[in-house]
Amino acid sequence: MKTVAWKWTKMIVVALLVVTAVRLLWMSFLTTFDYAEKPVAVQGVLDLRGWEFSEYQTLRLDGEWEFFPSQFIEGNSLKKPEGQTYLQVPKRWDEAFVHEQGVPDSFHFGTYRLRILLDQEQEQTLGLRINELRTASTVYANGKLVSQVGQPATSNIEHQARNIPYTVKLTPEQGQVELLIHVSNDVGAGGITKPIRFGTIEAVQMRTILSISLQLLLLVVFLIHSLYALLLYFLGARNKGLLYFSLVMVCGILTVVTADDKLLFVWLQFDYDWTVKLTYLSYVGAVAFIPPLFHYLLPAYLNRRILQGFGGLCSLYAMFILFVPAGTILAMSRMLSIVMLLSVIISAYILWKAIREKEDIIFLLLACLFVGVNVIWTIAYAILGLEIVHYPFNLIFAVLAFAAYWFRRFFRATTETKHLAEKLQQEDKRKDEFLVNTSHELRNPLHGIINITQAIIEDTNTPLHEEHKKRLDILLHVSRRLTLMLDDLLDVTRLKENSIRLHEKKLNLQSIFAGVFDMARLMLDGKPIALKAEIDDSFPSVRGDENRLIQILFNLVHNSIKFTDEGTITIRATTANGFAYIQVEDTGVGIEEKALQIIFQPYEQAELNSIRASGGFGLGLHISKQLVELHGGTLSVQSTLGRGSAFTFTLPLAPDSVPIEESSAQTLMQTSLEMAAATTDQITTPTETVSSINRKAKIIVVDDDSINLNILSKMLESDQYEVSTATSAQQALSILERKPVDLVISDVMMPHVSGYELTRIIRKRFSVLELPVLLLTARNRSQDIVTGFQAGANDYVKKPVDAWELKARVKALTEFKISFDERLRMEGAWLQSQIEPHFLFNALNSIAALGLQDFTKMQALLEEFSNYLRLSFDFHNSEPVISLHDELDLVRSYLYIEKQRFGDRLQVEWDLDPDLDFYLPPLSIQPLVENAIKHGLMQRTSGGTVWIHIKDKEDYFEVSIQDDGEGITEEDLNQLFSQTGHGKKRASVGLRNMERRLKQLYNQGLTIDSSPEQGTIVTFRLPK
Repeated sequence: MKTVAWKWTKMIVVALLVVTAVRLLWMSFLTTFDYAEKPVAVQGVLDLRGWEFSEYQTLRLDGEWEFFPSQFIEGNSLKKPEGQTYLQVPKRWDEAFVHEQGVPDSFHFGTYRLRILLDQEQEQTLGLRINELRTASTVYANGKLVSQVGQPATSNIEHQARNIPYTVKLTPEQGQVELLIHVSNDVGAGGITKPIRFGTIEAVQMRTILSISLQLLLLVVFLIHSLYALLLYFLGARNKGLLYFSLVMVCGILTVVTADDKLLFVWLQFDYDWTVKLTYLSYVGAVAFIPPLFHYLLPAYLNRRILQGFGGLCSLYAMFILFVPAGTILAMSRMLSIVMLLSVIISAYILWKAIREKEDIIFLLLACLFVGVNVIWTIAYAILGLEIVHYPFNLIFAVLAFAAYWFRRFFRATTETKHLAEKLQQEDKRKDEFLVNTSHELRNPLHGIINITQAIIEDTNTPLHEEHKKRLDILLHVSRRLTLMLDDLLDVTRLKENSIRLHEKKLNLQSIFAGVFDMARLMLDGKPIALKAEIDDSFPSVRGDENRLIQILFNLVHNSIKFTDEGTITIRATTANGFAYIQVEDTGVGIEEKALQIIFQPYEQAELNSIRASGGFGLGLHISKQLVELHGGTLSVQSTLGRGSAFTFTLPLAPDSVPIEESSAQTLMQTSLEMAAATTDQITTPTETVSSINRKAKIIVVDDDSINLNILSKMLESDQYEVSTATSAQQALSILERKPVDLVISDVMMPHVSGYELTRIIRKRFSVLELPVLLLTARNRSQDIVTGFQAGANDYVKKPVDAWELKARVKALTEFKISFDERLRMEGAWLQSQIEPHFLFNALNSIAALGLQDFTKMQALLEEFSNYLRLSFDFHNSEPVISLHDELDLVRSYLYIEKQRFGDRLQVEWDLDPDLDFYLPPLSIQPLVENAIKHGLMQRTSGGTVWIHIKDKEDYFEVSIQDDGEGITEEDLNQLFSQTGHGKKRASVGLRNMERRLKQLYNQGLTIDSSPEQGTIVTFRLPK
């Protein structure tokens, strides 16, 4: 009980903090609708000269207003009024009538006046929002009648009361607005008792609409909950608690539409007496129906006579309200407070009695808390004189808490009924033989379903409706889950028949942990769960079957994910007495004490107080325990409900003196090499692949196991491949930084950074076309393969590796990569050879024009043009690199032609370090210069300058092309090399080709720095 009480206390404290934080945030948000400065009227004048009016901010017309008690003055009257005094607004006007004699205390009238000084050029339409003027008022602005509510009068007989909020439009005249408000009142406190809002008409209306919208939101929430409670009651539940809940919601609706903006009285014309009666009746009804509601929800905790007595009292008070005038109701308003207090006491008594026995009572407590907080804030606003736009959220939270109580009860009853039904059915369904035999029969049709569904989804000829596609995705997901369940059923059968044989070898746990976590991340489904591995780099190897060890760990981690909503799942390893102790610990919901005895039995699952159902057959933990015992270890569990679970299993350490299956590994290596040699003829010979490219394919093989690494490198050593080896992902990435590579072959299970993660890192820099990745995995289950492909792998090979299969897949991937590189180079040469007709036409026109003016210049231009054509069609453009001298020849010819065409509009500055001599990709500088002139300089009438910088740095050569043209916006710069970008300055085909070639040769592309009207700098670097 103490644990439950502490838990509830924490929930209540958290809920209180949340609703308070939301309220404060709301108040902070509303400050944006108020001006930072708060001017105050002084002796009837509010000086707003120099004031800048906003379209969404308003100010309060607070301060000293002139007041003329017991007289209605006119704005255009030539006679100076007398008897004025100054009253603070907002405030009751009682002090102004202290010295009045012979006037009944229940009726007063008078005139408020305020002069608002504005700028002479003020042209905006202004507005007022008057929230309450009791109980009749007329507003004059600059002597003109602009609004009237009720009929203010100098006598009680002529006075017609009506009290609703209203908005007034104002038009300044000669830099000022003179407000005259005639007010008369015959009931209760009179005068301007609530602030008057002033600002542009747009700002006033926006604030009003916001307030009304929030009231309508609360009204809709109340209405929806009232209707569903009535439906549940009349559809068969017949719980009177539902009926009273609906009545409370109806009365809540009435309180919403009769308070604040008094929407009901704006929509419908009511006599003033009835506005007061309806307002009080709505509150009486709400508080009167709450105790019966609690009584029928928790019927055993209140004597019915108390409930009947309270109901009788509320009925008498309601009759009193119906039959007496409004003045009497307001004078006796404390009776409403008494009824409210009694309702609170009775309801609190019921909850206090039930709190020790009903575990769902917390939702009712929270509902009462939210209502109470709302009442407290309302009282605080009244005492402090604060004004705030209608705030509905506390009451919405209260209604949702009530709804949560109903739904919790409903779902509890439903779950318990379902649980009992399932228990009865499970006794006839625990037939292992039948399920296993069926799994064999289901496997083929199930794979057919998966393949057909996948084909339908991917068929581009017959596009699917979005809703149908979603349903097929669900079918695919369910089918794959069923495949895993069938695998579990088959493993259970094989374990029972002792037909599973372990292929034990020396295993590195660091590698296994990293790979399992990469697969497990796909199962998180967006949960905020951190996966941590705590194991030393020097942790000794263990003896075991790699495939089965991965299965054990994956089952345990997957089980932790299912029962952890947020937190951490940790795998740690320690050693003792020749064994490795491996623990999978989570911070999930934990397991009940009684469930700890059965969770390792087949088809058993922890129920966890029906909080959740894990799905599946409940075989994962059973299979893991059996596999651990096959390895000569044990599997145990420790758990605390609400704090998480820890599964620990043991595996024997591998002997230090003789590596496990060292001899067999050597045999495997020799066999693999023989197979590789034997199958060489079956695969296309290396010369057939490289004859057209005249280079070896460069391959990186990554594996933390030196024996496997040696085997793989021996398999691939030939005239066709240049093989580099790495024992970690870091080493592989280092090799990628130093030289171009055609293929990466990586083991999946590696310490620190797994093969999956290495693939993801590679894909951040290279696409699947630019650098293929082939993964080696010990398992060929769907979750392993899907994890690899989602990481970005091109293909996979199952271990132990078959030499023929490996060489065939390597050959296909390297030929694909080399063909892609060749196509990229040929594309660059082809692009240059496709000289634009427009450029050719302009060049010929320039030659023709010079022939009539200056034959010498024409001859020089003709020579440069022919040189440009010769270099453009040169076959060397298809080579990977050419000399800087050849590239600059092409650039100079191009610039000479363009200079003759554009004259002084084009200026060229050269900045070259002396003695430059290096090689670079063909057509790497000229397209950048052409792009700078066409898209940077010549877009402007004045033209500009292009600078060509080539610098010899310590470790690299740097080439920069700079212009002072129109520049590129940040949005267009981000989409420059995008294949689907829609920016105005999308890169040309030549630039995109240059970007890809630089990345392919040097692992880095173009760097572009640009700002609108500031020009552009395009830079690339070539390592020495």
